[in-house]
Amino acid sequence: MNEPAQLVDQAQQYYAYSHLLRRNFHRHPELGYKEIRTAKIVARELSQLGIQAKSGLAETGIVGLLEGKQPGRVVMLRFDMDALPILEETQTDYASEIPGVMHACGHDGHMAIGLTVARILEARKNTLTGTFKFVFQPAEEGLGGAERMIFVFSHHHPKFDFDETVLPIAAAVMAATAIRLTEE
Repeated sequence: MNEPAQLVDQAQQYYAYSHLLRRNFHRHPELGYKEIRTAKIVARELSQLGIQAKSGLAETGIVGLLEGKQPGRVVMLRFDMDALPILEETQTDYASEIPGVMHACGHDGHMAIGLTVARILEARKNTLTGTFKFVFQPAEEGLGGAERMIFVFSHHHPKFDFDETVLPIAAAVMAATAIRLTEE
């Protein structure tokens, strides 16, 4: 089996994990800089994987570091965490339980995919070169979360290099999710 096919297969193995996380985040949305519950879940999941996680960055942001077996570039993967002040009118079993707040922009999925990618990379850490920085950013929806996280990066090492090598892994997680959704 070639590498992309292995990634899709591995991502499919984590589908239930990703699916449950996404629905949990969707049921309990939090507005920018108020992602307290969300941040605790993200930090817990990263820590359980053995990924060093720093919490409370730019108020509620999280940065996790995963070091590969060999030194090399630092690759950043960014995932938004905040919800929007919108009343959810769906009747799904995982609809928002917080009146007037919902994940209408997909950040619940971003976080679930981010934590799934973290699992895939952690499982492969003995074959990886470089460091992967998982950035879970607060307040993306117009509250300046990106600017505050950039400030954190300017004072937080290791700095990251732009690299496209991790994109196939994220794409594999998304492809596996799409395959599962079409099967249901």
